[in-house]
Amino acid sequence: MKNQKGFTLVELMVVFVIIFMLFGVVKNIIKLTRCDFKKPYKAEVIHTAGLIPPIGMVTGWLNVGN
Repeated sequence: MKNQKGFTLVELMVVFVIIFMLFGVVKNIIKLTRCDFKKPYKAEVIHTAGLIPPIGMVTGWLNVGN
């Protein structure tokens, strides 16, 4: 068995995707705290649903307003 130095391309891509997803969740939480909670409640509903981790990875990158 060969001694491997460094990371493979697949490992680096997986790490990049995980970091990308975590940034989405953090952005979702930040956007939720910046919502005004006045009618219409579109952004508030979307970002509150984003507290569920798989959804938050996507809704953090959406621009739905305040």
